[in-house]
Amino acid sequence: MIFKEAFKLKEKICLSYSSTSFFLYAVRKNKNKNLVYLSDNYKNLVRLKNEIESIDSEVRVAILTEFDCSFFSNLSPTRDTLSKRAEVFYNLTFEKNTQTIFLISLSSIVQKTIPIQEVLKRRLIVSNKDKNVFDTIINFLKANMYEKVEFVRNKGEYAIRGDILDVFSPNEINPVRISFEFNDIESMYLFDLENQKSIKEIDKYNLFMASEILFNDMTIQNFRQIFRKIKINDKEEYYKSISEHILLPGSEQFYPILFNKFDSIINYFTDSLIFIQSEFFSKYLDEFNKFLYEFDTINNLISKESDFLQTKEEFNKILDNKQVFTLYNYSINDSQYFNFSHDKLFSNNKIKNLNSISKIQKKNKIIFCTQSKINKKKISIFLNNQGIKFLEVDSLKIEDIEKNKDIFFIFNLSIQSSFSLKLKNFEIIFLSDIEFFNKVTKKITKKKNDENLIHEFSQLSLGDLVVHMDHGIGKFNGIRNNDINGFSQDFIELLYHNNDKLLIPIENLELITRYGSDEKNISLDKLGLQNWQNRKAIIKNKIQDIAHELVKTAAKRKLIKGEKIVHNKLEYEKFSSLFEFTETSDQTKAIEQIENDFLSGSPMDRLVCGDVGFGKTEIAMRAAFLAISGGFQVAMICPKVLLVNQHYETFNKRFRNFNYNISKISRLESYENKKRIKENISSGIIDIVIGSHALLSDEIKFKNLGLIIVDEEQSFGVQQKEKLKKIKPNTHILTLSATPIPRTLQSSFLKIRQISLIKTPPINRINVKTFLTIYDDQFLKKIIKNEIDRKGQVYFVTPKIGDQNIIKKKILKIFPNLKFAIINGKLNPKDLENIYNDFFNKKIDLLISTAMIESGLDNSNVNTIIIDKPYLFGLAQLYQLRGRVGRSSIQAFAYLMLEKNLKINDERLNRLKIISQISSLGSGFSIATHDLDMRGGGNIIGSEQSGHIREVGIELYYKMLNETINKIKNENIEQDEWSPSIKLGFSFNIPNNYISNIDTRINIYRKISNITENANLLEIVDDLKDRYGKLPESFENLFKIIEIKILSKKNCIKRIDDCHEGYVLEFKENEINYIDKLIELAKLHPKKIKLLPKSKMMYVTIVKNKLEKISELKKFLKLLLGLKNER
Repeated sequence: MIFKEAFKLKEKICLSYSSTSFFLYAVRKNKNKNLVYLSDNYKNLVRLKNEIESIDSEVRVAILTEFDCSFFSNLSPTRDTLSKRAEVFYNLTFEKNTQTIFLISLSSIVQKTIPIQEVLKRRLIVSNKDKNVFDTIINFLKANMYEKVEFVRNKGEYAIRGDILDVFSPNEINPVRISFEFNDIESMYLFDLENQKSIKEIDKYNLFMASEILFNDMTIQNFRQIFRKIKINDKEEYYKSISEHILLPGSEQFYPILFNKFDSIINYFTDSLIFIQSEFFSKYLDEFNKFLYEFDTINNLISKESDFLQTKEEFNKILDNKQVFTLYNYSINDSQYFNFSHDKLFSNNKIKNLNSISKIQKKNKIIFCTQSKINKKKISIFLNNQGIKFLEVDSLKIEDIEKNKDIFFIFNLSIQSSFSLKLKNFEIIFLSDIEFFNKVTKKITKKKNDENLIHEFSQLSLGDLVVHMDHGIGKFNGIRNNDINGFSQDFIELLYHNNDKLLIPIENLELITRYGSDEKNISLDKLGLQNWQNRKAIIKNKIQDIAHELVKTAAKRKLIKGEKIVHNKLEYEKFSSLFEFTETSDQTKAIEQIENDFLSGSPMDRLVCGDVGFGKTEIAMRAAFLAISGGFQVAMICPKVLLVNQHYETFNKRFRNFNYNISKISRLESYENKKRIKENISSGIIDIVIGSHALLSDEIKFKNLGLIIVDEEQSFGVQQKEKLKKIKPNTHILTLSATPIPRTLQSSFLKIRQISLIKTPPINRINVKTFLTIYDDQFLKKIIKNEIDRKGQVYFVTPKIGDQNIIKKKILKIFPNLKFAIINGKLNPKDLENIYNDFFNKKIDLLISTAMIESGLDNSNVNTIIIDKPYLFGLAQLYQLRGRVGRSSIQAFAYLMLEKNLKINDERLNRLKIISQISSLGSGFSIATHDLDMRGGGNIIGSEQSGHIREVGIELYYKMLNETINKIKNENIEQDEWSPSIKLGFSFNIPNNYISNIDTRINIYRKISNITENANLLEIVDDLKDRYGKLPESFENLFKIIEIKILSKKNCIKRIDDCHEGYVLEFKENEINYIDKLIELAKLHPKKIKLLPKSKMMYVTIVKNKLEKISELKKFLKLLLGLKNER
């Protein structure tokens, strides 16, 4: 490595700020010890970690993550934060000799942490073949704050399914699946979080505490003693519940009073080298006072009763016994200092800097640092033109640099500024690309599934409304186990009108579909009446008309000759190359799809679905450029004037190097200006026009419109969108949305529209941290103050206009001098626009609004949103509202505020859980599909469609619609409104002790009963064995039933009954198209096959053993299938 030679460290070290990562790496390579680096800036630590890992990916670097919420604030640190911290504690305590570089912030020094002696008790090594350990492991997980879940998805979780235990310890890379035989470990496998499948057998797994915030007898006793002394207001509910060992959300806020004595994180480092940034000490007191103020605001006794905060004097005393080095970011010519590197200063003129490279290169060895593909290409072109030899490298070795004296190196690393590094024999200058070219923000492209539409199996829960193909709408009432002729079997119980009950065999669950979430005022059907069949027949007839209309509409779109757009390739390549980011794979795919749509000769109707900031606007601009370079005009319509202005500025900036005319139109333009713009549109002078609803005016006539772009699609009504299409019926349409409305999504599912998903987030985008919390004046004051202090702005959203004045009074009481404004739909449009502009220009700190901000506001300075009464908003609304913040690399927060002692129904609570669970970036599509289920699909054709869905339920409706469409298209479809009845003479079910959760069991039953191919059945068997362990005999029997059922349906056999001689098979009347072959087969084998009246047949088996008998039946059914398929 470049820092192969040893060097002697002195207590005072001078170095360039940008070379800190190189310095730490050099020390790490020279000293076989753990290193500790302390900085007052947490963001710098994150950057340092990335840099060191870029220099050498094998070096271990660990950051002690800061807590992501304040204590005594009714909030708990997120599970991710606690897991990351736990991993560091494990490394410090049990992996001391790993030569890790530990990065720690000032905040994590001021706040002490869990005592070392307590951490030493928090490891459990689990080994393969351990005996009698099941209870030991479960007790360990409970004591160490693991969360019990249905399926393990995150660190710090565990799941029990029969004899299978899944656990994910914070210190491990993969979760483990432990299979038990009684209390003994039978096997241990690591498994994949995504598909939940086992990947590798292991012998040992280290379990460690999931969180340093522990609740046990000792810590709860400490908590009770200190709490009683300090008497914190409005926290009595927490005191009562924690005293009873019941942990409410937010209980972790009391961490500072859980232990009698805390430890400094520095005490964990015994024989380590500690490097401290020089500014660290001068900022210590400010950081300490910040936390002290927070505690004193709650109660000034906290800091007296708890030693959680570490004073500067305590810290200095600990350092007295450590090897400490201070880092200075400047050069000093003094023998007391070790000079590692110094800054290489350049001017602000990038072209001048670039031209100076040749001169520098003659005297020094140069390493040009950049991670940008664009800048690598630029420097390569420059060096080639200058005749300078260069080499691109991913690692730096001293022998390579010495050997290639005249070689200019390009290194894959991003540094903040240039610096020079003196070694024994020569000097190396590290050049930062920022000083020679424009800064390029890199996006990482993650591999995604190629499938655009993700189908999730419809979940069914107790109490849900369901629709039976033959009996209509009932209510799912659970699983019932009955004895039939001495054999145990599970049934699904459905409740109908007058509490009539219907039992459905579990192997026939494909006859049941879920009704949907809109279940208000729905009447249950009466059993035994024709009413349901009549209703279904009427809907089926009407669906025929709708299906014909849909197919006709799709066919019409195909028949209409669309404008074939052939773009100017050279011009487009130049436009693409000027994009300052690297395109993600999703963006590239969407752009290619649009190019193909333009060349197809049919009008495009494509939906681009992707979260805010994921690159939808760039896709729109690429599409616009393709159109205008091909000689067509482009119209972009936006729901708000502010959004029109933002797009207008963005388009002008992006198109500035090209000779195209871009204009905007909205209600705020003067009459004269509007008139001029309309004339320029009709004459073709304007190439791209961006406008609000004013674009829908009948007065606007385009000369050669080729593309319409609809932004924030969910903000427009059906009539407005249909009017757009009528402007020019054969024009191409591109729709942009983070959360498309159900009607649009439904059109994509039915393949009436194309869809492109943009799921890859920018590299610097961080998930919005979402907290569900109880309203509290002090807490509200704190979160607003935190945002204002970091020069940010705040949204305060309420669903009701009437509540805005109440919020205003609260804000005035807490912050009398705060600059805030109120907006709602009743405001004059001009006043509204003025407030928007003031807020955008940072003249307003806080905006009290209704849900009207859910679309059209793109302000990267707003990183806190407070949502009042969140349960009154729809799912997509909540997601859109949360998406108003977190549009930069700054951590954003969303607080869902509930009133005290509030009781909300399950549906609303479910909505809030979904919004907090779907926290990953790029979840707009997931939200939209949830919303499609909860709200229904809307009316694609005709207002009666929602009535049809209400009659038969959403699942059955789409099933019938798709079947009818395929029938019209003459596509081969199987009739599945019937299901064979199979009685093989044995018990079959999923035992409670194998899968205890009833919802999981019912959904596995549904999944199994819907299988139509034996290959898919084998996949499910393997998956279940992996997740839950060996299949019980009764569950294996179910798969035998399903296997026979699949073959029976293919052979048009509606019933098979076990009997003493063999099996009686009953065929579906009038559907046996191979009757002659059956008769011939019976004649050839009279002892084995006997034809009976009423479309029945007896198949006589030779063997009487149950398993062998079933195997013989299977062979016979396959023989029949061969006969049926013969031509």
